[in-house]
Amino acid sequence: MQADTASTETLRQAWVCFASADSHEAYCQHWLEVLALRLGGVRLATLLLRNEEQDGPFVPLALYPAGAETGDEFLGFVEEGIQAQKGLVHAFEDGSFGLSFPIRLGEEMAGLVAIQAVLDQQALPQWMERVQWASAWVELLLRRQQGARLEERLTGLQYAIDVLGAILSGSGFHDAAIHFVNELGLKFSCGRVSLGLRKGRRLQVEAVSNTAQLRKKMNLVRQLSAIMEESLEQRARIQFPPPDDGLSHLVMREHARFSRTYDNAALLTVPLYLGDRYYGAVSLERPGSRPFTPAEVAQLESGLALAAEALQARQEAARPWYRKLGGDILRQLGRLFGPRYVGRKVLALTLLAAVAFLSVATGEYRVAADGVLEGEVRRAVVTPFDAYLAEARVKAGDEVQQGELMARLDDRDLRLERLRTLSEEARLQARYAQAVARQDRAEAKIAKAQLAQVAAQLKLVEEKIRRTRITAPFRGLVVVGDLSQRLGSASEQGEVLFEVSRLDSYRLILAVDEHRMKAVHPGLEGRIVLNALPEETFPFVITRVTSVTEARDGKNLFRVEARLKEISEALRPGMEGVAKIDAGERRLIWIWTYPLWQWARLKLWSWWP
Repeated sequence: MQADTASTETLRQAWVCFASADSHEAYCQHWLEVLALRLGGVRLATLLLRNEEQDGPFVPLALYPAGAETGDEFLGFVEEGIQAQKGLVHAFEDGSFGLSFPIRLGEEMAGLVAIQAVLDQQALPQWMERVQWASAWVELLLRRQQGARLEERLTGLQYAIDVLGAILSGSGFHDAAIHFVNELGLKFSCGRVSLGLRKGRRLQVEAVSNTAQLRKKMNLVRQLSAIMEESLEQRARIQFPPPDDGLSHLVMREHARFSRTYDNAALLTVPLYLGDRYYGAVSLERPGSRPFTPAEVAQLESGLALAAEALQARQEAARPWYRKLGGDILRQLGRLFGPRYVGRKVLALTLLAAVAFLSVATGEYRVAADGVLEGEVRRAVVTPFDAYLAEARVKAGDEVQQGELMARLDDRDLRLERLRTLSEEARLQARYAQAVARQDRAEAKIAKAQLAQVAAQLKLVEEKIRRTRITAPFRGLVVVGDLSQRLGSASEQGEVLFEVSRLDSYRLILAVDEHRMKAVHPGLEGRIVLNALPEETFPFVITRVTSVTEARDGKNLFRVEARLKEISEALRPGMEGVAKIDAGERRLIWIWTYPLWQWARLKLWSWWP
């Protein structure tokens, strides 16, 4: 009787805690405790919910009893329930039963409750039904949270739409600015909202809420400009009185002065910026008894981030295009021919002198092209017959000498075949000797013929054994082949194991832009600088201009072959670099402007009717 009374009191306390839960985690923990106490006989229970921020993993939010150890068998049952996404019943090794039930929001699985309990097998359906009914509390919690998030997003979206609508509703920039500050004033219940934009080096107040006209010499306008300048100079949001958000180190002298002047008003000034350019600020005022909350500040900043570009666009659109162009031209001409701006004048004179010099001076016209070294002789080393790879001593990038062992094939079967052939040869030798001793000529001839056949087979086997040693055909560099990960695998006859390139003869392959091919022909000389050897240049002679093209990086490149005049021990096949082909003397201005004129001619030809 006392046990029943204690159990009832524990359940009552659990209900009280559940009803007064003040956090998401406490709600889930107390709900699980109430469920376990109501069911009775529960050894272990857990509640897992999907992590909405990471959109994927299930996180355990409640465990009963609190701090209990979960065994591997129970964890496996939980994972099985997550994968199955439906109600499951499981019999544990100790005779207890496990029940898992998914918690859904629509078609998506949002959570899982798993229970291990000692109960009669006949009661399993009743238990499952109770768990299903109880999970409605968790579903209610999740739907409330989902609704709160949705409402917050809709509120932010509506606010952004209202702000953009206010900016776009005006017939001109001034009207748009007025609508913008009025909308902010209504949204945040402000007594006054002001907008200021930079004009040159100074900030000018463009609009004040509920004010149609502004006088630039008004004391209020000067004070508003001062607090906006204070925010722009520090490139930071300023809130006065300062909240406990880590921004109290900012200078707020003008804000404090403005607040004292206007009945200790609560101020919030947010700079406007595009990219890394700060071009304006918005200032909001409210009574000191209603300071701005962190949620309102975050909502305002998100809306202004979207409105900044729209404001800038309306301001630029307010200027006629011819005025923009004419103003820019006149401003630059005035700086060039007017007083001051000595640097511009010196630069203009320098450019004129440079053009005059380039028009008469000549220089070597060189065609630039990407180049790559290839070995002039390249030999493939192949598998002589079907076998297994037993050893690999080199791989791509290694230098080998002529006759050096590169790889070895498995010869155990061949050596057994050789022993069998030798045994057969010995048997036939004995047979031949017996036939000679008996003077049986027919038998002797047969034995002798078989001996010749076995000798040929033995020679073939020994030759195969010799050829299991894969050796280098000449001194060179292994450019293809790495068998270190294939040891023990089969290799078919004719399969390429390595490719070896000579180190004493190379050819240079150049990729020349089709726009420069007119000046390239066999016999021209040039020099190449390789990426691996930037301190050296290697002369070459063009030997062949092919009609083979390759599209690369939006260009059509022709393949041109050349021969190096000098061979260095440091050269290796596959090295790349930049080559320049000497194509004769040209005027410097032609060399520098030829690509531009060529592009202009092609565009004019394609556009001309």
